Amino acid sequence: MNIAIEEVSACRRRLRVEVPADRVAAETSRITADFQQHAQLKGFRAGKAPRAVVARHYAKEIAEEVKRLLISSAFQEAVASKQLKVSTALNLEEVDYVPGASLGFSALVDVEPDFTLPAYKGLKVKKGDPTVSDAEVADTLDRLRQQMADYVTVSGRALQAGDLAVVTYEGRLAGQPLLDLLPNAKHLAKNEKFWMLVRDDTFLPGFTQQLLGANPGDTRAVNVTFPADFPQENLRGKVADYEVKLEEIKETVLPAFNDAFAQQIAKVTAEELRRRVTENLQTQKTQQLRNEQVRQLLEQLGGAANFDLPESSVQSQTRSLIYDIVRENEMRGVARDVLEEKKQDIFANAQNTAKGQVRLGFILGKIAAAEQLTVSDDEFAAEVSRLAAQERVAPRKFIQQLQAHDGFADLRDNLLNRKTVEFLLQSAIME
Repeated sequence: MNIAIEEVSACRRRLRVEVPADRVAAETSRITADFQQHAQLKGFRAGKAPRAVVARHYAKEIAEEVKRLLISSAFQEAVASKQLKVSTALNLEEVDYVPGASLGFSALVDVEPDFTLPAYKGLKVKKGDPTVSDAEVADTLDRLRQQMADYVTVSGRALQAGDLAVVTYEGRLAGQPLLDLLPNAKHLAKNEKFWMLVRDDTFLPGFTQQLLGANPGDTRAVNVTFPADFPQENLRGKVADYEVKLEEIKETVLPAFNDAFAQQIAKVTAEELRRRVTENLQTQKTQQLRNEQVRQLLEQLGGAANFDLPESSVQSQTRSLIYDIVRENEMRGVARDVLEEKKQDIFANAQNTAKGQVRLGFILGKIAAAEQLTVSDDEFAAEVSRLAAQERVAPRKFIQQLQAHDGFADLRDNLLNRKTVEFLLQSAIME
């Protein structure tokens, strides 16, 4: 078999393969015999038609099967023979086949980049402190109390910071109702008896501060200057005038932290609730610290090795990131037209992130190979069970889902990457 390789770019190759005529003939004979065994032709019993008749009747089908099988096997042999580390098989460009002659074809592939690993053992990361303070525990308990808070109407005093203001408002821009300008964000234009916390970061910039000192029943003129990066482009940098009526003032009353409260929240004593909160915070803080240490490690690795990347890998990862970005923004209520306006920035940012992720993937893979790290069958099975439990499906059904989406290789790669990161953490120097 003749094999030639053309270097198209740093990570792209064109394979030109010629399968000799005798091998084509042998494969054609084998496939014809298979067709003959199952052929049902008029005038002959099933499987008893003469070979020549079968070959003539199914000439097109036999030729297609010969090409399919020979191209597949010859491609794999060519890759192995030339020791190509194929990242992505792109497409078949040319097929030259005439029955009775040799078979030639060319295929375009992206290959893994060839690079020298940077130093990866003994990388320095910040040790950090996962200790949970009494203040953090108290803050978390206060948030639990907030969930059970009562909101009491206040009379006899003016609105102050920290209150809940119940307001009715309508906005205008240069005399035009904001409702006409914001069909997809009506809550910014007009609302009735809307509750808002009187705090600097609530609702719109400067809105609640201009209500301080108002009494229930008062109406105030509130001016809002929209930031330059406001989501609604037609409001950026503009000044809107709101007419705001303060309907009520409400005050938050938190329940006392005692056994009765703890029983209502978690059916435990106050002491046990405090212990659980402390333990959960400790787990979260430890995980956050580990995530930060991993980020520092990967940032150092990614910045220490610069090499060409397979174009197809970057494109695939970019598409995946864009899909996630669009879906997340749509769930947040960002309008399609806003996303369309920012599509160039979204693509550029996604592509830049994708390059970093693809580069790290190759680096981690090469480290795993250098350190002979592998994923055992038991580790793989344990991960499948964990993910199945997380998705609340039976392990067998989860395996079927993986098979349907060709997910086994990706899952094993993810496991190996995690194992490699753990190896890097264990060898890191904590400062």
